[in-house]
Amino acid sequence: MNRNYFNWCAGSLMAAMLLILPSCSDDHFSIDSEVSGRPTLWQAIESNESLSEYASILRDLQYSKKVSSVTNQTYAELLNHEQTFTVWAPKNGSFNYEKWRELLDDGTRASAYRVETELVRNNMTRFTHLLNGNDSTNLVLFNNKTAVFNCAEGTIKGQAITTANIGTSNGVLHVIDGAVSYLPNLYEILTTTTGCDSIAKFILKYEKDEFDEDASTQGPTIDGNITWVDSVSTAYNEFVLGYMNARLDNEDSTYVVVVPTNEAWDVAYAKYIKYYNYMPTYIQEVTTNEGTTTTTSTITTTYTDIELDSIVRARTGGAIASNIAFNVNSQFGHKIEDFTTPGACDSLMNTIRNVFYDPESVELFDNATPVRASNGYAYVVDNFNFTPLQTILDKRRYEAENCWTSYDTSKSGLPNDHKDLNGNYTFTFDDGEGNITQIDTLIRERVVNIVPASRVSNPVINFKIDNTLSCKYDIYVVFAPNIEAAKPNQFRATLLYHDNAATGKINTLTLDVPEGVKGSGSKFQTRLPRIDENGEFQFNDSVLIAKDIELPICYYGVDDAYVTLRIAASVTSRELADFTNEMLIDKIVLVPKEHEEE
Repeated sequence: MNRNYFNWCAGSLMAAMLLILPSCSDDHFSIDSEVSGRPTLWQAIESNESLSEYASILRDLQYSKKVSSVTNQTYAELLNHEQTFTVWAPKNGSFNYEKWRELLDDGTRASAYRVETELVRNNMTRFTHLLNGNDSTNLVLFNNKTAVFNCAEGTIKGQAITTANIGTSNGVLHVIDGAVSYLPNLYEILTTTTGCDSIAKFILKYEKDEFDEDASTQGPTIDGNITWVDSVSTAYNEFVLGYMNARLDNEDSTYVVVVPTNEAWDVAYAKYIKYYNYMPTYIQEVTTNEGTTTTTSTITTTYTDIELDSIVRARTGGAIASNIAFNVNSQFGHKIEDFTTPGACDSLMNTIRNVFYDPESVELFDNATPVRASNGYAYVVDNFNFTPLQTILDKRRYEAENCWTSYDTSKSGLPNDHKDLNGNYTFTFDDGEGNITQIDTLIRERVVNIVPASRVSNPVINFKIDNTLSCKYDIYVVFAPNIEAAKPNQFRATLLYHDNAATGKINTLTLDVPEGVKGSGSKFQTRLPRIDENGEFQFNDSVLIAKDIELPICYYGVDDAYVTLRIAASVTSRELADFTNEMLIDKIVLVPKEHEEE
């Protein structure tokens, strides 16, 4: 969010002079003795018999920074102070007084906040704005909505001004024939829609206030301390701005947002929480190499029950809420009307760049009726049709040069993580029988070259596989072409991972060759690099080392715990004629799988 909220401090400055001000001008803290005898804005409203209904609301409504933070100051008291405002007050009988009075009298914070944002703040703004001349000015109202102040037509956002330019000691009062029209933005719809409390509570936890010294008005220094005549705080939502990458309160933007009902949220939450099975304690062995010296240490990460519950709630709720917004301007020419029309959009991309393809993209909106907002449309859905595979289960690529952690000094020379392959290689293997492997499209020039310490030794290297979720994966190791050796590799693969939340211990699993993969037992083999028509080697194979392997513990966001993949060459002296024990590894790729529906 980007709304400005104001805290008023005591001060003795006079308010703005209203005489001879041009149309739509403002003057916040001018000092002029000629206005000292005038009534305040509140006194002018209270003494006007035609504004008694509006005055009663101002008298009983307390000012708040946000829905969860209310002050002891009423709007009557606010308008009785020195700070300068312009108020467009609706006269009796011109607005739905009974509706607002009933909301205010029901005693709930949410209802009072609605009265505040939709009525009172929507009919006032900072500074003085006179109806004078023929200008038309866009104003930012006190709730951060925009309104056209048309002096030529005598209107504010199309609402007729019946009595204009009532001068007071702290601003200008205009009487209007009806309240200024209000249309909520998508942030307000997301956080206030009846029946959608679950997502609202999750989003509102991330609202923050930040003092804006540049926008605030400094008062006198008292006893060496700065005072503020007008202290301005900027309220924002760190989740919406950061994790959602959206400006849902921005009146000048256009978004489409899918808002799940409480029932839809609960079903989605039960589905997504399965991927965030954290442990209270992670015990991680870390091995490092310094030349020929190998050092092993143990790192323990522990979470309290409260911390663990908070992490799970944040991850699970965040997985749902971060995916619901679509910036209309990012849809490659598609109009807002195309979103729910089958065949109109081949794909839709949300604000965190997840792509949803037709026809599944239409199902996201669940045939819901769009709710018009000031900056787009909201679709309140009873079924959250986003799936984990579309949102959080992305293919994870780990470049070998960035994730290798250690090696066996007795069996390996120092790994070279910048082996020059003299070009990039498109990776597709066809065995001639129609079996094509394509786990990645490109082998980069930069690979890890694991060199044996001697001709007959088998090097061993470890890779750090972090931020995995608790689900099944297919795991591939992508080898680069060994042009010099011109032989395939033979190796073993071992996974080290946590599989028991109670103990926090590491499980060591030697992987067996899956059906259909080259090799046997626990010995994997790559295919021989092919030679192109010019006699040059093209590439080796990617190797599927684990099929539907269950990683039951979540490591996402855990800094000092991870899965370790150990790759060890496994070539006997007699096999050196057919295999090389030097390995060139480009990357490790994990392909996640959704949990089966129960």
